[in-house]
Amino acid sequence: MKWSRIKALPIPWYYLLVVALILGTLQLLQEYVGYQINNFEFPFSWYVLSVKFYGRYFSWVLLSPFLYRLAQAFLRWLPQRKGVQLGRIVLGVLGMAILHVVMLTLLTDVFTFFQLGYFTSWGQANRLPVFIGNLSISLIQTFIFVGVWVAFELYHNYQQKVIELNRAQLDALLMQLQPHFLFNTLHSVSALIDWDKKAAQKMITQLGDMLRQVLQNEDRHIVSVAEEVQFLRNYLAIEQVRFQDRLIADFDVAPETFAAQIPNLLLQPLVENALKHGLANKVENGRLDVRIKKREVPAGGPELVIEIEDNGIGFDPLEHGTAAGQGLGLLNVEKRLQRHYPDQYSFELRSSPECGCVINIQIPLIPIIDAGKNDHSR
Repeated sequence: MKWSRIKALPIPWYYLLVVALILGTLQLLQEYVGYQINNFEFPFSWYVLSVKFYGRYFSWVLLSPFLYRLAQAFLRWLPQRKGVQLGRIVLGVLGMAILHVVMLTLLTDVFTFFQLGYFTSWGQANRLPVFIGNLSISLIQTFIFVGVWVAFELYHNYQQKVIELNRAQLDALLMQLQPHFLFNTLHSVSALIDWDKKAAQKMITQLGDMLRQVLQNEDRHIVSVAEEVQFLRNYLAIEQVRFQDRLIADFDVAPETFAAQIPNLLLQPLVENALKHGLANKVENGRLDVRIKKREVPAGGPELVIEIEDNGIGFDPLEHGTAAGQGLGLLNVEKRLQRHYPDQYSFELRSSPECGCVINIQIPLIPIIDAGKNDHSR
């Protein structure tokens, strides 16, 4: 048995050692309690029973790679259910039980020899009945441990399928958002071609820079705040060509949030919504504020607070209903927040006619280096 095979198991090998230690201790204490209750005349041997019980479960740790393979073989058998494969699995279980009894017997003999100076079990007349009794216990334990590995593998496969499903859904949402953003930007370019060709050319150049960044991050669901803010600045540079002097954009981003994770293309659709629904029809003095800060929460970890505020025409919440009613961009953002941070985010849209709109988002503040542990980025 190579130690590397144990370390290659899907769970850390030291977890198995801890479980073996707990099970061995519990059975040793159970034996001691039974000894005290029955008040046996013979002395209680901590040494012999410790070797027996700890040896029983630590030997299972050594056999765990084979038990895991039996569990995998059983899962492969389930869809086809061929008799030959099932027979091999049953023989494998029986072989594991026999091997375990042999290992436990040899281990007990060796440690007893160091205590007494001779092998006691070789001279026992009831050696075969003892072996059969131990085999029955080992056989039951083999079925139990193989069943545990089967349950673990089923749960692991379920988790993988959930992750794959979330990735597929996030991919679909991101792919849905990118053409939406591109078409809207191209529409802005086409509106300038007839009356300001230089401005249109400048927008096309800036659009090229943006698309290059989009392609670089197309396989990433999570980016840093610094990357997302830079992308947003490039986008607003395009829009300011279209709005000219009617738009002032201001960024207030706390430096301690630069390395925090944020869903890719989260801010752009929010800003696009503010421009399209709030500021496009405003004649002058249009203002857009982007604020990102860190907030400590007493009951939990720090939060990333994102606010996008405009002084546009606003809307009546009673007429438009939820934030999703404002367009595809906000609906997409809310769905992605649900996927990335289930039950850990807030998304609030506040507005009133002629008084602008404020979008407030709160998500866990997680460093970008830990993003892979908390989301489905690739």
